[in-house]
Amino acid sequence: MMKKLIIVILLVTLILVGCTTNELINKTDTEELVFQPYLEIQKNSSISLGIHNVPEGYMVPAKQQGKVVRFDYMTNTYDYQDRVMKKYAYVYIPYGYETSTERYDVVYTMHGHTGDVTSFPGELDDLTDIKNVIDHLIEKKEMKPMLMVFASYYHDNVDMDTDDYDASLTEAFGKELQNDLIPQFENAYHTYASSTSEEDLIASRDHRIFLGFSMGAVTTWYRMMDSMRYFRYYVPFSGSLYWGNRTTVAQYGRDNPTWTAQLLENAIIAQGYTADDFYVLTLTGTKDFAYRTVKMQIDDMKQHPDIFHYDSDEVEGNFTLLLAANEEHDYYAKRLYIFNSLPILSQMIAKRDALSSLIHD
Repeated sequence: MMKKLIIVILLVTLILVGCTTNELINKTDTEELVFQPYLEIQKNSSISLGIHNVPEGYMVPAKQQGKVVRFDYMTNTYDYQDRVMKKYAYVYIPYGYETSTERYDVVYTMHGHTGDVTSFPGELDDLTDIKNVIDHLIEKKEMKPMLMVFASYYHDNVDMDTDDYDASLTEAFGKELQNDLIPQFENAYHTYASSTSEEDLIASRDHRIFLGFSMGAVTTWYRMMDSMRYFRYYVPFSGSLYWGNRTTVAQYGRDNPTWTAQLLENAIIAQGYTADDFYVLTLTGTKDFAYRTVKMQIDDMKQHPDIFHYDSDEVEGNFTLLLAANEEHDYYAKRLYIFNSLPILSQMIAKRDALSSLIHD
């Protein structure tokens, strides 16, 4: 009798769970869009800036599901060891990629301190709902179908015990990215790079994004300083240059708010770029321990109007800070920032493409 009762309870539970999931999926089909579809963006469209909550329906599996796979590549430690090593990244592949002849934008994505390639998408056999959120955004045309490369700055993909919370690794990752990961990945996948020659990789910079959370955000700021020829868009979540290389920080002072913008400006100019050649979309939460230094850096950048032009409500300049009320330094914040940043970036890319088509017509 007890066994029958347990079986009945389990069956009822499964039915209820199935109904709830189906209700959420059906609800998602009828939900209003949160963001303007990127296909509607024209050369004169305005692009709004703000933070929207993730609808519940976006967190369950979408009908059109992308997939996450492993990508192996060869690289070097690029340090005193000068050691060749085999590493891997996880790659989000959007629904329909295998049968498409289209080219794809690429989002190179970096984890934080003690994290790894699973920090955003999860394990291959246990994916997070961040992946579901991306699937829904693409299915609803709220973001462009993009390839996302979840990389790691740790040697051999193994967490390393560093005395600077990985700051030196985030800075050094640039060589691995430029010399190995980008050319090997974009040789294997169809992106906007016509080939992996230096010339073609530079020519396709408008379709490449670098994004990171926490120390991954520090990695993002450093890529502005050494990889601008490959990237137009930079998306740091909850991290600043005040967490950077300890030698640099010691030189200028961790609590001195007036050096980060000048450091960035000098690096941008040294690479041969101007205020027209990049966009920085920064996000953090008001209860995040990173908030204080992120705001310090943004305020410092505002004091350098020759190179940094701040945006408040819509995209007009080249950088902004979006603040999420009461968000902390955790997974849920990452999910919220992914949900909000990728549609904005998609609109920006679509608008630039529309302007480019007008110029070439």
